Amino acid sequence: MGGQPAPSVPGQKGRLPARLLNPALVLAVISAILHLYIGVAIYGIPLGVPLILIALVYLGGTGMIMANYRRSLWVKIAPAWVSLVLILWALSAAVNAVHTRDLLSYFDKAIELVLLGLLLVMRRFR
Repeated sequence: MGGQPAPSVPGQKGRLPARLLNPALVLAVISAILHLYIGVAIYGIPLGVPLILIALVYLGGTGMIMANYRRSLWVKIAPAWVSLVLILWALSAAVNAVHTRDLLSYFDKAIELVLLGLLLVMRRFR
């Protein structure tokens, strides 16, 4: 199909296609917003502090990638971070922790699974 290659984002040896990076950044921001909401509005302080910290990591990493500050490093460790968050949630849900089986939590984990998939596909371009 056609003509021109997809635009890419500079900053590392194998340039990242913007068609993969931009949706990944949007998903990370959405997940951060959901973590903030769940942490503050549902759990409250102090129980929601870990969720707020997760959100800050998502927002900080997204900002660093957008600023092209050590982009290759952030893209390299992002799949491990998202995997860790998913595993910790699964462990919490397995012991029936409060609010881990709410619809909003499942929605957030679905977003994170898609994000993880995008991040793993992006590894091909490194």
